[in-house]
Amino acid sequence: MTAQAPQDGADDPETPPFPALFAELSVLRERGLGTVRHHAYPALHAACGYCDLLVGQQQDPAAIEELLRKAVSLLGGGEAGDAAEYTFGLAQGTKLWSSGRRRAQAAALMELSEDRFRKQQERLLIEQVAEGVLTLCRAQTMRRTRLDLERRHPADSRLAVKWVERFEAYYRIWTPVGKLAADLEAAIDTRREPESDTVPWDPDSDEPYDREDQALGYGRYALHAYAWFQLELHDFMTRHGGLWLFSDHEVEAEIADAVYRIGWHNPLNQDDDSWLRRTLADSRHRESQHFHAVLHSTRIGQITVREWQDYVRSCHCPDDSCIADDCQVHSAIQACRDYSHSIDIEWRRIADWYRAKPSATVQDSHGTRLYGDLLSQRVRSRDTGEENA
Repeated sequence: MTAQAPQDGADDPETPPFPALFAELSVLRERGLGTVRHHAYPALHAACGYCDLLVGQQQDPAAIEELLRKAVSLLGGGEAGDAAEYTFGLAQGTKLWSSGRRRAQAAALMELSEDRFRKQQERLLIEQVAEGVLTLCRAQTMRRTRLDLERRHPADSRLAVKWVERFEAYYRIWTPVGKLAADLEAAIDTRREPESDTVPWDPDSDEPYDREDQALGYGRYALHAYAWFQLELHDFMTRHGGLWLFSDHEVEAEIADAVYRIGWHNPLNQDDDSWLRRTLADSRHRESQHFHAVLHSTRIGQITVREWQDYVRSCHCPDDSCIADDCQVHSAIQACRDYSHSIDIEWRRIADWYRAKPSATVQDSHGTRLYGDLLSQRVRSRDTGEENA
């Protein structure tokens, strides 16, 4: 039994009402994603059509699954997001699980009994996913309004918007990846500096300075960036199923490899990654300060911080021209650079849709270079002051 989409030429459908979405999501949770093709879900089907997820007019299980992934991703990860993934069978390998098995796993994630979860949290999760679907519909309304105003490429504007949305997801990973590389480099460069009792970038300052404390600070920032990377990567897996789409298969393989290497070249295992991701998701506004306060308040957090700082400290490369082949820290930095560079190159290949002129090279503000420029400026200013005196 399948539902029909609006006929071509019909007015844009209205967004489905919340009660209908909640009712269908409740039924879908019980039946499972693996049975979508055999049952009609008119409200969810209408939402898929409204959000431009349909290829034809028939109800499409893949479109409904994509809609659910996007709606669940709006929960922001963490405990609630993980529980919602198991509730609807979105977690890898759970699509054909029984409703009872999915409920048991979701309840365990939230540290609740199955009965209490069923009566309280499960309903709240379904409500929030329904709200997420409506949020997606409202966002699509804004996109349609924008496209109606612009109309630069009417024939393929919908496809172009989908590419932009895809690159938004890639750049949400790009941001913490760039920060991770910069903070790791800053920690390494700080430990290479000569010992000093004064702040290197302001020798006239009375502020106390300890080189190792400064390096440890960069190490803490790097750990926050790594947890942020894991959170955005998990969101990408939830929203897009972890599917990398680029100009050719070789580029897709290179970027997937870079992402894998970012997580490989450090001492943390998958359980550590999961714990860090969920801790950051549940931290206040995902801010670094609250994240580290939570880490230091728990035994596992203290152990993780210690292991991470030992890892950052393990780099003994004398300078960037003499990097050891087995340096795990520099291997992670290189993986970050590879991901960022590849994403920038791929973006420039489709940037002509915005009437942009793709640049021949990718220019980035390298942290080490900026810091060196700052020190040089300070030296020149001091020398000029001494000459004038």
